[in-house]
Amino acid sequence: MENSHEKLQDETVTKPDIHKVCSLVSTSENMDEASQRNLINGKRIIVVGGGGYSMRNIWPDAAKYGIEVILVEANCQHTAKDCVPRFIHYDFSDHKVDGVHAAEIVNLIHGRGIKADGCLSFWDECVPLAALMNEKLGTKGPSFNAMMTANSKARTQNVLSMRGADISQWPRADMYSTKAVHLTTEMDCDKLPDRFPAILKLDNGSGATGACVVESRVELKREFCQITSSLRNDSDFPGIGLTHGNSMMTMEFYGGTEHNVDVIIYDNKLIAAFITDSGITRRPYFIATARRMPSFLSEDKQARLIEAAYRCCLQIGLSNGTFNVEFKLTENGPKLIEINSRMGGYCLRAWLRKLYGIDMMLYSMMIAGGISPYVRTRPVDKILIGVMVIPALHAKILKEEPLRTLLYSMIEKGEIVFLQFYKLSENLPPYDDPFGNIAVSGSTSQEAKLKLMEVCKVLDIDQPDYQVEQFIQNF
Repeated sequence: MENSHEKLQDETVTKPDIHKVCSLVSTSENMDEASQRNLINGKRIIVVGGGGYSMRNIWPDAAKYGIEVILVEANCQHTAKDCVPRFIHYDFSDHKVDGVHAAEIVNLIHGRGIKADGCLSFWDECVPLAALMNEKLGTKGPSFNAMMTANSKARTQNVLSMRGADISQWPRADMYSTKAVHLTTEMDCDKLPDRFPAILKLDNGSGATGACVVESRVELKREFCQITSSLRNDSDFPGIGLTHGNSMMTMEFYGGTEHNVDVIIYDNKLIAAFITDSGITRRPYFIATARRMPSFLSEDKQARLIEAAYRCCLQIGLSNGTFNVEFKLTENGPKLIEINSRMGGYCLRAWLRKLYGIDMMLYSMMIAGGISPYVRTRPVDKILIGVMVIPALHAKILKEEPLRTLLYSMIEKGEIVFLQFYKLSENLPPYDDPFGNIAVSGSTSQEAKLKLMEVCKVLDIDQPDYQVEQFIQNF
């Protein structure tokens, strides 16, 4: 265990071969799963940022693959400290000087005689720092500029809008994007053209905390002031990206169904992609409510989403890694919501393992270590549908009897899959961010929906203020 208490601190584009399937198989047929696991075994991978409770399974799982994790973390008492082979404490909490941090961390690693095979982060606020370290180490990963573009929702939209004509043989990337306005003060709200309704959300970080629809400029200014006063820094809501500031962005609001596309890209080539459907959100905010996997969309629509996700990633420079891309599927085709420059969060990794037998964390580590993943999925004969649970209405399933006993009994019998994202405290988080997901499986969508509704009634999840049947109506 290592611990330091010092304060240290244009890609070639390949046209994709898109097939009308929800997962695309790598061309590396000569490499079976055992072979690629042998290649990752013994690799030393730096992980920047230990993240939160939701990342707790990464450390033991990496050890099972034989990966030697070198965790660099700002909190010297982080819970992952005793779960990894090497732990280095370094205070990188001020991300305004990530360039200094990257140089000092790399010097520290070299000074200790550590030869790293790769570097990455699973935690949004640390992704740009990991990219800077890759540039200094000469290891594989997207550039710092690419990661900073993805880290800003406004910049992502505007870069895609401006650069759409660069690749003439493709449909232009601006068909998936819209012009966005970056907001740092209330006066910036006047820069938005008169196009309402509009979406307002934090410019950096993950999740939809604070995101809402506004119907007028007056409402835009009111919500901007309210959100930026309640979400000022990381202490107000840890883990959502406030270490990079609390500026906001606004853009056109799209109708349609919402979908997540998790893509695996190596050397600009699409290795695989998986689509998860999102449930209808609760207005006025956009906190996640439900998920479905595999997608209910036709193969043609899935192919269009995969193509859009792949092209958007390449266009901003995300050439190597696993990325989570969120879209609305509108009457005019896919429209980008945002790109998360790391593997998908919430329940996505666990669900992909359960349904397809693949591990996005493993592929992330492999790519960081310079290994092209071979993704072979097993046939899927089940549908997973799950509902998010929120502290204000559902904390009782963990805190009160007999609901807690009933929950654990259902888990033990295999009737439900329960994933907890963070530990509950006495103080409710702002905007009621989900603390977990409860899912069931079925041979058909109808069977899964009926089973989920029954579970939601028994556990008192379905309520007048939380109508699960409405959330999953598109599934």
